[in-house]
Amino acid sequence: MRKISLMFILLWFVFVTAACKSEETIIKEKWADNSPTFATEYGEMFGKEGSIGIIGSKTITKNGQKWMWHFWGTEDLSNKEWEVKAFKQGEVEAVNPIQFKDKQLSPRGDMVNGHARSSVLFPSSGLWKLQVFIDGELFGDIIVDITQQ
Repeated sequence: MRKISLMFILLWFVFVTAACKSEETIIKEKWADNSPTFATEYGEMFGKEGSIGIIGSKTITKNGQKWMWHFWGTEDLSNKEWEVKAFKQGEVEAVNPIQFKDKQLSPRGDMVNGHARSSVLFPSSGLWKLQVFIDGELFGDIIVDITQQ
């Protein structure tokens, strides 16, 4: 019984340490906008070319901003569910910037593996790390300099 209790305490300590480390990692990361603008057949986007591209503005009004998300990869992402978690520089609490979104990704042409419409709103201006999850798995992230009006 003592071995089981000791094992439980050890596992609990490992989980707590891992959770704290991931929060510290987000705070200590080097933050710089890594979402340059690039041109595609669908128009000008910002993000990471060949991975995550967004048509829309980084200046968000008080009513929100429409963003069209595009995802590239090696697999078809059609009909998969997606979500975004946003972390502001220096903070550990994630927020959901999405006010409205297409629940599932749709195909778009031959090159884009999935895309969706959304409306976003951020609580404040600053550098935001956007983590995109597709079917519960981290697809990728970008850091965006948001101006919230």
